[in-house]
Amino acid sequence: MFLDITYKRNPNLIKTAFQIHQEGKIYPNTYVLDIDAIKHNARIIKKEADKYDLNLYMMTKQIGRNPEIAKKISECGIDKVVAVDPWEAITLGKAGLKLGNVGHLVQIPTHMIREILLLKPEVITVFTVEKAAEISKEAEKLGIIQDIMMKVIDDNDLVYEGQEGGFKLNLLSESVKKINEFRNVRIVGITAFPCFLYNEETGDIEKTKNVDTLLKGAKIIEENFEIQLKQLNFPSANSTFSMKLIKENGGNYGEPGHAFTGTTPIHANRLVGEIPAMVYVSEVSHCYENKAYVYGGGFYRRSNVKKAMVGKNFEEGRNNILRAEKIHPEYIDYYGTLLIDDKKAHVGDTVIYAFRTQIFVTRSQVALVEGIQEGNIRLMGIYDNLGKRIK
Repeated sequence: MFLDITYKRNPNLIKTAFQIHQEGKIYPNTYVLDIDAIKHNARIIKKEADKYDLNLYMMTKQIGRNPEIAKKISECGIDKVVAVDPWEAITLGKAGLKLGNVGHLVQIPTHMIREILLLKPEVITVFTVEKAAEISKEAEKLGIIQDIMMKVIDDNDLVYEGQEGGFKLNLLSESVKKINEFRNVRIVGITAFPCFLYNEETGDIEKTKNVDTLLKGAKIIEENFEIQLKQLNFPSANSTFSMKLIKENGGNYGEPGHAFTGTTPIHANRLVGEIPAMVYVSEVSHCYENKAYVYGGGFYRRSNVKKAMVGKNFEEGRNNILRAEKIHPEYIDYYGTLLIDDKKAHVGDTVIYAFRTQIFVTRSQVALVEGIQEGNIRLMGIYDNLGKRIK
């Protein structure tokens, strides 16, 4: 999906990936991240957000909830994280990162609430009155008042399978009334997901129906309960291309994630904005009946992989692009499969992919590399898929 644009906009990343794999510095099934490109992306995202007076939380799940990358992004001015689940919140919080939003997309389990509260999140997103009650109970024990954000949903909203949940609009007033009775939580925001998506037909980012639901919910809360909401949070497809949309639709918070690596769908075709900053490195294990089998472990089912570079170096690979076979959901990705056809593939060849991923659900390693653009390559470290340093 992103191989062509990475070749055009960040060929040095591909060259580096070939080099460090062939030198044995990284193993196959490793994502290579260009730290300088990520920092560049963070700076331009922050600059665009500042133009529209927006606040941002960084999302790091797609790059393996890596604390070192999060710290680099923080240095660029986006200094709070949104944790997709409580385990990510604990990993990043204990590494010294400031927690912004916890609880969206995954609610905090009952017996993890105290641990999360001790990490002092700016806001916790809740889907139910019951979860707000649990948070209030634990906050009371700690002698604090915890700010919370309500996720709203309505009939016919766009919701991904397995991510259903939230406060229905027709029950929102009743829910707010109940939550207001809890002494140790305070409603300060509202959110929905996804608020924006890329439209392949128009080639642009567009709002979903969920935005209208969010705005209706905000109006109900503010007009009926004299609550001035501090946060109208518009996650999904947040990048330099969507900051203006957040502002135009009444939002004041966003949560960029894939934008840091230039891997939102809009980045596949744009020669402006964020730079591609991530590739996936594998190696040819064996060839069988016109197919090259390459080591897997990091293939993501929604990645839409089309092809890969294969060779011993960049010059070989640029002229040797093999088509990828689809990996079916019922298969374990022990291997990825490439069609050799009239191309070449030899045991031990480096294989370079560039696709949209979620590293935290893979079993890959992550290599952080600085100095790629200056030709002064420094391997900062190798991490697992959940942000733990390996070497």
